[in-house]
Amino acid sequence: MKAAKRLIRRFFPRIHASLAELKHRTRVLWHGVRTAREIAQLRSGNMSSEPRLHCARYPDLDPRIADLGSLGVFEDALRPPAPDLNPGCDPGHVVMLVVSALRIDPRVEREARALADNGYRVTVICPDISSPPLLEQPIDWGANIQFDILGWQAASFINQYPWMHGELMLEAALKYKPLAFHCHDLSTALIGLAAARKVGARCVCDFHEWYSENVSWDAAKQEYVPHPDPVRTMYQAAEALAMARADEVITVCDSIARELESVYPVGGKRVRVIRNVPSLARSGTQYPSLRDTLHVADDQLVLLWQGGTGPTRLLEPIIRALAVAPKVVFVIRGPSLDLFGEGYRKLAEDVGVGDRLHLLPPVKSADVVAAAVGADVGIWTLPNLSKNFYYALPNKIFEYLAAGLPLACANFPEARAIVETYGVGQTFDPYSPESIARALTKLANTETREQCAHNVGDALAGLQAGKEWSKLVDLYDALRQKASA
Repeated sequence: MKAAKRLIRRFFPRIHASLAELKHRTRVLWHGVRTAREIAQLRSGNMSSEPRLHCARYPDLDPRIADLGSLGVFEDALRPPAPDLNPGCDPGHVVMLVVSALRIDPRVEREARALADNGYRVTVICPDISSPPLLEQPIDWGANIQFDILGWQAASFINQYPWMHGELMLEAALKYKPLAFHCHDLSTALIGLAAARKVGARCVCDFHEWYSENVSWDAAKQEYVPHPDPVRTMYQAAEALAMARADEVITVCDSIARELESVYPVGGKRVRVIRNVPSLARSGTQYPSLRDTLHVADDQLVLLWQGGTGPTRLLEPIIRALAVAPKVVFVIRGPSLDLFGEGYRKLAEDVGVGDRLHLLPPVKSADVVAAAVGADVGIWTLPNLSKNFYYALPNKIFEYLAAGLPLACANFPEARAIVETYGVGQTFDPYSPESIARALTKLANTETREQCAHNVGDALAGLQAGKEWSKLVDLYDALRQKASA
């Protein structure tokens, strides 16, 4: 039987994933029925033995966690934290759990460096899904940061229902006894919670995204859509557990933080906000002016997009807007233009603006501020597909400001608040080329643009962007002080 399972997993991965999902869903249903029965027995006083299922054993938890089903090796994630840190844990050590391509994940790097620069020793556990592989070309984030790189197979759980059972990562985590396990995104939350309870450490959940309010790829429609109910329900159950059991919860903006507190009140957790603020200093790398390199006339506005490209970026309306904003030249600089660049070029030709669209390869994340030299305005947009998108506060907004650029932003709450509070740009309807063109035409006015650029310094000072990562250090210092009290 085991041999047959291995063969199916190896040669028929889709069948294996479907069977695993069916098995788990059956367990969730059966678990719910048994839990309801045990709770009824507890309330009636007819319970003849200790409750066996987690919803009955932990009545203080949000009932939504029943949707997690049987947790197996992750069952310890349900336990509340112990009052004191295990004496065997190292109060100067933080273990980060992450499933991402570390070379292009600046938030993880910034957090690791911030802690290491303030006396912590940081270990990053991550499956090797980077290109080129980390085991072939290691990365160096400086002193006091080490990497425990796992085989790529350790990341396979994120593509298999229920998308959070990373047993190989849990096994790796249990080798350590740190002050805390730092879980980057919901995908590692169960792993970190289980590891923390097993070794007597703390757990910090860091939500880069609002997982339950994000999107899934619809193969039939060939587009991203809001998560279907079974996916959202599973993520909501995990978020409810993290909000109740993590020692600290972090996210990237005020809007998501307040929503999480409202949606998951059990436990009374206050969510801390640490925004995706990049280094505001220009790197030592010298870049030529975009205006000079691309031979843009002095009376034209250089509009810069720096970031990802493809279906979820909604750059097409910006390209269409160029047809009614004749003084604007649009520069797209980012990865994956080998996949999506031709589509952008064809659209530009179709609307008659092919000569005013320029596609450039990405630069290192440390260089994006320096590489913006010669641009006049930085633009940011997203489709309004979900609350996670609607509440976005991306690092590129801070990168543009650090480069001294006024902003043109989709009219979403977090970006709008910065633009309007500090007078640093214009907002627009992200689906409307006409709305985008109106915003760009206003910024093409030299007096308007110069006033916005003048206000950028006040915006950076008001946002206290240079102090953002000290919030993370303060959080860990408080955990360490509590542990030594």
